[in-house]
Amino acid sequence: MKKLMAMLLASAMLLSVALTGCGDDKDSGDGKDGKYNSVAFVCGNIGDKSFNDVSWKGVQEGAEENNIKSKVIEYGADTKSKMEPTLNDAADTYDIVVASGGEMAEILEKFWEDYPNKRFILFDIDPDYDNKMSNAFCINFKQSEGDFLAGALAQKMSKTGTIGFVGGGEVVVIQDFLVGYIQGSKYANESGKVAIAFIGNWTDSAKAKELSGVQINTSNADVLHQVAGSAGLGLFQACQENGKKWAIGVDADQRDYFLETDPDLADVILTSMEKKCDVAIKSAINKTFSGELAYGTLEKWGVAEGVTVLSENDFYKENVPADVQTYMDDVEAKITAGEIKIDTMYGMATDVYNALRDGVKA
Repeated sequence: MKKLMAMLLASAMLLSVALTGCGDDKDSGDGKDGKYNSVAFVCGNIGDKSFNDVSWKGVQEGAEENNIKSKVIEYGADTKSKMEPTLNDAADTYDIVVASGGEMAEILEKFWEDYPNKRFILFDIDPDYDNKMSNAFCINFKQSEGDFLAGALAQKMSKTGTIGFVGGGEVVVIQDFLVGYIQGSKYANESGKVAIAFIGNWTDSAKAKELSGVQINTSNADVLHQVAGSAGLGLFQACQENGKKWAIGVDADQRDYFLETDPDLADVILTSMEKKCDVAIKSAINKTFSGELAYGTLEKWGVAEGVTVLSENDFYKENVPADVQTYMDDVEAKITAGEIKIDTMYGMATDVYNALRDGVKA
């Protein structure tokens, strides 16, 4: 009997230690107000040298500034079935959970009420999303504003008056980029043309290269912009191999990613239209701690908030003429002040979109 009691006591002690360990993992850190001690970023994979890497950077910076623990949790590529359990597990363990996209918002709708004391930051959400979750804050990026800048710059840098656009798929979010790109092109050059192509996926860089080559050699485009995920590498290659045409990247300062591994390729990337997810996420985390973030709402952030802007790195400053830089600064200031109104694909009628495309057909 004494032996049995000793065994039961030992088992209880081991269970207590195990539970204590789980608690330490969940609440580690010493946040500024003691209420939030950890933040997790849920995504498919990091290492994309673009959207996810930039987002994770913002999570880490927000965590560091508020003295809390941060963790990236990857559910893997092409594994949508793992999205829900991964998000749920993150909510079980971390005080603030960061994730992107409408699918994650729909998943969270299923169980947000089970976590009243947790906070969820969802970004890259459609502008018409109706957020009814009181512990979730949603950010919509006004990418049409940022691509207005890209289109205007492309026309100012073009010698032929024809610029190019290669998208991954003709879906609403990419069409939204294109709407801004076309309107920026027309603002800078009313008679300018835009060669437009869609790959049909986000991974076929060979197809992107082929389509970009057609735009250069058939449509006479001499500044090309990709919004095609990893397939966009093909556009950069086409620009490099066809007389060194200028390329404009997307989501992150893509030139920076190729500087060490392929400097010749990097030197065709004049700039990128960045979605500064890192700035947006860090700001949201900081405002969570200051009590300024309006949970239960969706906010639209763009040029004025400094999150959909061009990369103005040293290469940009060296290769864009001073008068064009001044011109672009003025355009950005006018967008910020609301003096330039930019349309969005969200809510736009199909015939209006088609007319916009046809009006600049190369």
